[in-house]
Amino acid sequence: MASSLTMPHMILNLLGRGILLVAGCLSVAACGKSTPVVPISESPEGIWRFSETGVSESTLRLASDGSFSRVVTDLEDRNCVSSSGSWRTDGENLLLEITAVSNAPASGFENYRFVIQDGRLQLGETEIYTAVGSMVSCADYGFGAWAGELRATLDGVEMLFEIVDVILDMYGGQLQVEGISTTGVGQSRMLLQIDGSPNPLNPRDFTVQNVPGSTNTFYGFYHPDPGSSTFSGFDTTRLLPTGILTLSAVGPERVTATFSFRANLRVEGEVGPGGATFAQIESGRVEIVYR
Repeated sequence: MASSLTMPHMILNLLGRGILLVAGCLSVAACGKSTPVVPISESPEGIWRFSETGVSESTLRLASDGSFSRVVTDLEDRNCVSSSGSWRTDGENLLLEITAVSNAPASGFENYRFVIQDGRLQLGETEIYTAVGSMVSCADYGFGAWAGELRATLDGVEMLFEIVDVILDMYGGQLQVEGISTTGVGQSRMLLQIDGSPNPLNPRDFTVQNVPGSTNTFYGFYHPDPGSSTFSGFDTTRLLPTGILTLSAVGPERVTATFSFRANLRVEGEVGPGGATFAQIESGRVEIVYR
């Protein structure tokens, strides 16, 4: 088996137990030869997981469009590495071409002899993967944290928000980003939500619609004084405001987007600071990564 892998930082010996994340093998055992016990007429397409309880876990998604993503974790040392690229089969061989490792560009190839039997995928001689219903990301294990920037111009004033919460369900089509301001007076709060379900998230536009049954929807919220007991803030649910979020890049551990919206009073009859009845948010940008 010939293989090569170029990474921007180093070759990752992730698990310290022979699971070496370099081109070639998911594990030492995956390099071995095995004799298929069923004809290789079945496609390995799907989501598969190999686990050693409390020790390590590897989840591999082989998508119908020929792309793959993989997450390998060391549950004891709380380490996680993701990789992605494209896949294909050649007879009884599963071929992976790597284009990214942990959100950094990479290049390399991996070649595994595979067997599908009783609804399980075997790579090499000993690693047996079980079909699962959904893909995971390193963020799901909680070993790191989301970082990056959320910024926008509010009523002509540029604001920077510290990321405090991110909820990403890439394959379920949903994203929520929340930030607390680090500039200006007080700690204002901004919340962005998009819903593309039932389709997975990919680069496209999401708009404020407020119509039941709408798809690719965008919701925006802004509160200049979250501690106030008399004011509920501004959002995009009343009086048909305009708003758009353009998702320019998305992955299980990286999101880039631009946005703008008009947020009206959440509660009719309330008055915002200085008598404001709406907030105009322009030139918004989200650029976050999970580390």
